[in-house]
Amino acid sequence: MSPPTLYKARQVPTKQPVCAICVDRTRGKTQRLQLTHRVSVWLCQDHASAQFQTRRSGRDFVTTLGAVWKANDCLTIARSKALTAHLESQRGAKPQRPRPGSYAWPDLRRDVEAGYAAGATPGEVAPAVHARYAECPARPPSRRTIQRWHAQRRWLANPP
Repeated sequence: MSPPTLYKARQVPTKQPVCAICVDRTRGKTQRLQLTHRVSVWLCQDHASAQFQTRRSGRDFVTTLGAVWKANDCLTIARSKALTAHLESQRGAKPQRPRPGSYAWPDLRRDVEAGYAAGATPGEVAPAVHARYAECPARPPSRRTIQRWHAQRRWLANPP
């Protein structure tokens, strides 16, 4: 029997990347999961779920992705830092620096993070936020701040 390949694999999605963890056993749609340190990975719905990412305080997620990246000889410093940041976020580690001014919008941030938890992307959220607060005398958070809120993924540690 020959080893499995993706060349003529049956029931594997062909119009999107396969799950980084499932590979040839990927079923259903995959989605790009943005981690910290500008690291992203394509995962199936099960592996991208908050339930999997937070199981055993995030250790399952970190160990599995770390092993996959190490086996493929692509565990970079940025990826290692992203995995460490994921574990720290699950432990409730304190931020190492003072919080930026964007925390002046706590209600908006909770609403935006609820949208992220439901699968929205920063590209969808930012225009809606800026349109909603166009007439507001206070400046709404910048597009970069909204992207940072997505990258910090606080809704995994504190579900909305």
